[in-house]
Amino acid sequence: MKNILLIIAFVAGINIVSIAQVSVVVNKSVTESANAQKVALIYSLDATKWSNGSKVVVFDNSSEASSSFYKGIGKDLLTLKKEWMKKQLTGEAKAPLVLGSDADVIAKVSSTPGAIGYVKSSSVNPSVNVLLELK
Repeated sequence: MKNILLIIAFVAGINIVSIAQVSVVVNKSVTESANAQKVALIYSLDATKWSNGSKVVVFDNSSEASSSFYKGIGKDLLTLKKEWMKKQLTGEAKAPLVLGSDADVIAKVSSTPGAIGYVKSSSVNPSVNVLLELK
């Protein structure tokens, strides 16, 4: 019986991780708000400037937050990668730099004016602004 309870607890723990809350974070220089649709446009590289005219610098995250993020904005990563490659080859936009951890994303976003990225909500710290939370 004890083993069954441990297995149930283990499975429940995996489900909690898979639905982790994700925060879209921006550099402190970004003072606007956005919804999931606007973030999807930014990550599709269709919106390349903030409302004040400054350049949007997009960072991607290869951590476990990735699948929740793309699901939250209604996009498929493989499809986006194809769009990024096409836009990069035609010179329309530069594909986002992929960073390996939430800490790397926070560091790059906080030090790059106009930057946007995403991390698990538990990784957010005061060096960045939260633009949007996705569940």
